[in-house]
Amino acid sequence: MGAEITIYRGTHQIGGCVTEIQVGEHRIVIDFGANLPGNQALNVLSDEEIVETVFPKDGSKPVCDAVLFTHYHGDHYGLYKKIPDGIPMYMGHTAKKILEIIVERLDSVQKEKGLHKIKAMEPYRIGKWKKFAEGLEVMPLVVDHSALDAYMFVIRAGGKKILFTGDFRDHGITSEFGRFEEMIEKYVGNVDILITEGTMLSRTEEAKKNPLQTEEDLGYKAGECFEKNHENVVLVSSTNLDSIMEFYHAVPNNKAFVCDAYQAKVILTAIEEKQKYYSKYRLATIHGIPRNFYIVGDMEELGPSQHCYRADIGKLKEKGFVMLARPNRNPKWEKGRFEKILDKLDDPLIVYSLWEGYLKEEHADQALINFIKGHENRVEHLHTSGHAYVETIAKLIKMTNPRKIIPMHTECADEFKEIKEFQPYADRVRVLEDGQQFVL
Repeated sequence: MGAEITIYRGTHQIGGCVTEIQVGEHRIVIDFGANLPGNQALNVLSDEEIVETVFPKDGSKPVCDAVLFTHYHGDHYGLYKKIPDGIPMYMGHTAKKILEIIVERLDSVQKEKGLHKIKAMEPYRIGKWKKFAEGLEVMPLVVDHSALDAYMFVIRAGGKKILFTGDFRDHGITSEFGRFEEMIEKYVGNVDILITEGTMLSRTEEAKKNPLQTEEDLGYKAGECFEKNHENVVLVSSTNLDSIMEFYHAVPNNKAFVCDAYQAKVILTAIEEKQKYYSKYRLATIHGIPRNFYIVGDMEELGPSQHCYRADIGKLKEKGFVMLARPNRNPKWEKGRFEKILDKLDDPLIVYSLWEGYLKEEHADQALINFIKGHENRVEHLHTSGHAYVETIAKLIKMTNPRKIIPMHTECADEFKEIKEFQPYADRVRVLEDGQQFVL
């Protein structure tokens, strides 16, 4: 029985990903992501169109046996509310817990609620085959990414073996000590089809110029900054747990760690879930006693049992601190809680740990720009990519020896075979268009 692959969105853009693999009258969908701002090209399906295309109300497509989410970034799960009831949805165990925290907060300000759908998601059994239909089965594998508990999939479809990478890398905490190579050798081996992300293909120069190539590099440099500066304010995604844990462990013993209740809940969940696997996901201790979290804003039922205490900014200014912050995104507020704190500080160092593109015209994030305004001379850029470098993708190709290579989640699909590291495999590269059916 033959199989078909259709990437409905993501062949020539980053994010908004939706992929379908069909065998006979059965199919699975991998990711159902909302389109990123700026991805509104005329030849790209809108969010509304993709819902109707993948799950048509007239029943013109075969039954969908499952939707598999690679991770909790919105451009991969964001359209989950539009998935018809009754279709099983899957996500990693830890990722699901983190997503419950995210969606519970979103539900408080959104009319259409989603927490019940997140709670109904089934967690993956890592490294175990899941059969969805005759000739269609999937093995989920934990992979390194800026979203904790992300997944790639080994898929058997119509007698062929596919590796779907999702978003991945090999320079974070999950991949330390050669874990990535070990996983590929043990669970993947040679494949017929490699479907790989290529986010960094359009950012190769940016990556080369960055002195921080790994999360470990980031943690080391952060420690130097925190030692030298009394007031440290860190702009980082609240769910980029690898970077957050590096910052958390880099805080000097004589300074406080500050965040809000949302960030604390995410961090504590990650620690609870991953501490037995990765040393950097353990509670930091000072002379054997767990480091306190000082919470700005509402405590949200956190307390001493979680090592959480209300932040007193006056006392923290005397002590010195590292504070995770977020810019104001509420149009009703002139300033958010972290901007108000920033106004009270004497000479804060702003550690910017996000993509540089958010500060430039094409992808400008005005909320971030407003947060930094007035402190431009006191900004330290400490960030490493959540995606695979060219060298990592080349290593994966060599290890899996695919007959065909399909790039996606990239703006450089057409240039893929021209990249020096990929040229030995140029004749294997197959560039698809959105919605194009690829028959295995």
